[in-house]
Amino acid sequence: MDKNRLMHKRMILGRFCLFVSIIAMISVLDGLTAAHRKPDNDLDIITGRSFKITGNVYGNVKKAGDIGVVSDSTELTLIFDEDIFSGYFLGVEMWRAELRAGSALSPGRYHLRLIPPDLPEIKPDDRQKLDALLTYTVNVYADAKAQRQGSLSLINRYTGVSPWFTAIGFFLMAVSTGAWIFVISGKIEADLAEQGFAEIYRVIKNAGGLEIFFGLGKCHGLEAGEKIGLFNASGDLLKELVVETIGKETSSVKVDLLNIRPGFMVARMNPSAMNLSS
Repeated sequence: MDKNRLMHKRMILGRFCLFVSIIAMISVLDGLTAAHRKPDNDLDIITGRSFKITGNVYGNVKKAGDIGVVSDSTELTLIFDEDIFSGYFLGVEMWRAELRAGSALSPGRYHLRLIPPDLPEIKPDDRQKLDALLTYTVNVYADAKAQRQGSLSLINRYTGVSPWFTAIGFFLMAVSTGAWIFVISGKIEADLAEQGFAEIYRVIKNAGGLEIFFGLGKCHGLEAGEKIGLFNASGDLLKELVVETIGKETSSVKVDLLNIRPGFMVARMNPSAMNLSS
């Protein structure tokens, strides 16, 4: 495959990589926004189903069964496991229970309030905050479709896929595409270097102008003081330069022009390196 086709392929892959990266970032933003808008004690469940939940222990609780529960419906229940366990991170005492939505429970919004035994005397403001922590809002849906339509995540609502799965999937696509671009760029650079050409991959500002970096060095036969040509993206010669700093595979030179950007090219000033269309 010639270098022009490789460059075209790299351009297409670069645009694709940008596209999937944007989708990945949008997915992360969608997931974070949905998580921020939904409190930890706001739960979703489908009629006739159940799932496990955990929470912090408040008050003098010897076993989880000591915690009282007040529900808006007899069809919405919280069945505690007997044992109290220590949290994974801070080591606080926690309970584990199964939230059950009976098959006769109508879709809607319900509340469960936990009543721990022997709560110590606390200030009214603190008691209000504690009551908020002990009260669970349970959104009951008739089926999975209705639950998805109630999702705060736009991605989940319209596709049925978690925004976090979407973010991971598109991130992996971006990484693999980036790796592919890296391989293609290596092939392009090697082909260009054989002909005495190199792309400018970095431009930095310094006193008096710019310093450009390109992929030609000692291993390509470049020598200090050698003249190179600077070309724009259209292949027009802008200026002849003298190489100053030479590395093994890359070199740099200072330029007094200010309209240079990555993607411009340099070429060794010899007959075999002057045909940019080869």
